Amino acid sequence: MAGDRLSSSRACQRYENYRFTAILHPYFSFLGSTMANPPTPTTAERNAALGRLARNETVGLTNRRQLESYDFVEDLAVKRLVTQKLCTAATADLVYGGILKLLEDARLTISLKAPNWFYHENTSKTYGNFWERGVSGASSDAKKRDAAENSMFGYSNPVTDADPKVKAAQNRLLTFGTSPSATFEPAMRPRYAAVDFAYCINGGLSKYGKSFLVLKDHMKHNSTFTHCDSFEVDMDLMERKDEYFGTKLNLQDVACSFFQLGFIVLFCHPAVLKKLHAYATREAKKGSETNLLGGMIYIEAQMHADIQFSRDVAELNISGQDCAAGPVSHPKSKSFFGKKTVWDNDDIARVKKNAKKFAASNGLIYNDVP
Repeated sequence: MAGDRLSSSRACQRYENYRFTAILHPYFSFLGSTMANPPTPTTAERNAALGRLARNETVGLTNRRQLESYDFVEDLAVKRLVTQKLCTAATADLVYGGILKLLEDARLTISLKAPNWFYHENTSKTYGNFWERGVSGASSDAKKRDAAENSMFGYSNPVTDADPKVKAAQNRLLTFGTSPSATFEPAMRPRYAAVDFAYCINGGLSKYGKSFLVLKDHMKHNSTFTHCDSFEVDMDLMERKDEYFGTKLNLQDVACSFFQLGFIVLFCHPAVLKKLHAYATREAKKGSETNLLGGMIYIEAQMHADIQFSRDVAELNISGQDCAAGPVSHPKSKSFFGKKTVWDNDDIARVKKNAKKFAASNGLIYNDVP
């Protein structure tokens, strides 16, 4: 295969090097002030720390699980480009390398409804996941989300690995990732973003809002990835099983780390693969589309890390369409209007003013988008 394709062992080494940097990167500046006289943690603080450790290990365990098959996955991914008639066998390796580079250079975006976030002044410092917020923008079905996350990362799976270090990591997943349980740590569960390789005008998943955050690149290395919405992976694989020789695959079979993005090339929807090919070969120009495939189909990143706005977010992009549409109906937005029945220009100006203030207070680049 082409020289720019990594063997499994090299991919593993790249992963370990970047993972070490990604985990420690946000904390270097705090070490000097805390190491001399560290405070004694409470039980709750200790469990929270162990939960975060286990969360970080989720990426490593995913990488380890997929490592053995990755060379085979890459071979199949290259062949898929040919069978989908996107290139010839002679150019397949080159095209595949270009698609991997496109995915690695993609930005991670979190879509949002600007009026819901910024009608009132937003002083939040962190972005919480479903379990921390107690609500979800996409679904209020906790059982469905729990089932998807368990399927992906095996939080409640029996501990079976013989390696003592891996066994210890699996034990932490079981202890702090299983819900419901007395030791469940909400922060253990991931936050979600879209992999916006097309740099769309309204971000990577505009069905959840035309405004969006852009995360800093180090967040990619503490993430896992699936070829579509993790809620929809199993159904998608079932509907397209004939493409994979009738093999019954599930969410855990296809989730991958940043250095195993060949899984995305192999399993993504054919329409997404065509888009990947178009942007990798420069048939399409980044930033030329409002959204990708109607803003409904996307590649998902699951981020196993805290997200602090001032540390981990690079940009805030506010959509004029979002602001004009007003807030989305939600229990927490009932107080937005008071006695008002009409959303007007004063409300739009208020949202943008609060958004700019939020961006300035967190050191974010602020952009207006359509």
